[in-house]
Amino acid sequence: MTSTRGAPGVTTLALALTLAWPRPALLVEGDVSGSSSINAGHLRGEAEPAPNMVDLAIAARNNALNLATLRGVTRELPLDSDRLVLPGLANSAQRATLTKDFWEALAALLVTLPSHGIDVVIDAGRVGMREAPKALVDRATLSAVVTRSKLDHIVSLAANAAELRGDADVANDRVGAIVVGEGQPHSSKDVGRATGLPVWATVAWDPVNADRLSGGKEITSRTRFEKSPLMRSVRSAISELNRVAQRREYVLNGRGGRP
Repeated sequence: MTSTRGAPGVTTLALALTLAWPRPALLVEGDVSGSSSINAGHLRGEAEPAPNMVDLAIAARNNALNLATLRGVTRELPLDSDRLVLPGLANSAQRATLTKDFWEALAALLVTLPSHGIDVVIDAGRVGMREAPKALVDRATLSAVVTRSKLDHIVSLAANAAELRGDADVANDRVGAIVVGEGQPHSSKDVGRATGLPVWATVAWDPVNADRLSGGKEITSRTRFEKSPLMRSVRSAISELNRVAQRREYVLNGRGGRP
């Protein structure tokens, strides 16, 4: 998951998707813009700056990047021990350790996780950042761009749509948008028409519960939180994303048509 403009809610949405995912899941905090939002927010500052992504970069330089080192760096999310997070950088100065070779090695490792029963959600941050995790995005089954429905966000997404799509075949449906706050003021159809990208799903604009996920008021009732507009819409988005992934796999397998 990525974005073309600041603060559309990529990290919060990635976290919500990870918590609501139907299988055990790992959230990879690949945003290189600065310090870990998950550590500071959802984990409420409990986690120490290390271990984090930098420890994996060091392991990769020593040819020791494997499932064991990955598990040693991940942390269980408080709401569900089947949900893990790989924390991002402690500060922006650590960006230099995240080389292209490292991202490619990490991508090669992450694609093996589904065979071990763990799916992967990637928060890739904003496009165009130096040392950005391009290899993670390129190897992902789906690449979702998160956007608000406001005009400036739509214009930014439209301007970057060709770069985001890259060499991907439009018919394969690998790159698409998730709209946060549909109808505020524009519809998902407006977003699709303006950007040329398929809109895979919409997520409710629910700042109260988004803030709870990000370290605001504590979530005291998991049941009540799961019934919030945010989480209800996230579960619907997951269903849509799974349908897109199944349809894409069907096309890539060369059987043509629709499943």
